[in-house]
Amino acid sequence: MIEKKHQAGGDAPLSFVEILLEMNREGGFTRSVLATAEGLPIASAPVNSDSELASAMVTMLQQVAAETRNQLGLPPIDEITIRTEKKHHLICRPIKFDNELMILGVIVPPDHVYRRVTNKAIKRIRWEL
Repeated sequence: MIEKKHQAGGDAPLSFVEILLEMNREGGFTRSVLATAEGLPIASAPVNSDSELASAMVTMLQQVAAETRNQLGLPPIDEITIRTEKKHHLICRPIKFDNELMILGVIVPPDHVYRRVTNKAIKRIRWEL
């Protein structure tokens, strides 16, 4: 399904970029990326950020979490959070649609809420698919 709207090496659908930009504005987030489960960037905000590096990082975290979940027999993972000493958060949220898996990665500044805003963005992303 993703391949219909985005092909590796091509431009992200403008709507995905718009969703990320709006999410960043609404939540006060500094950076976000939408990637495939394989680590290919679909969209990022700000647009000029290093989306390939960010995509690879959130995908790696998602893969480690999935392996940990499998080894420990945990239920599906809804979110992966890394918190820095200065209380910045890197939030990785899987987005499942049919048989596709994408990952939404967001950098959240200290003392910012993110769950409601990322839920809204995930709903919009699923609608675009």
